[in-house]
Amino acid sequence: MNLYVGNLSYDMSEENLRSEFAEYGEVQSAKIITDKF
Repeated sequence: MNLYVGNLSYDMSEENLRSEFAEYGEVQSAKIITDKF
């Protein structure tokens, strides 16, 4: 399953994102894609 989460702070790291969703189950992969502008 892929989940899109928008409007993240530029300070958000993949580890922080993983921690935020860990209470709902194991997060196998987290990837943050930043703007290319």
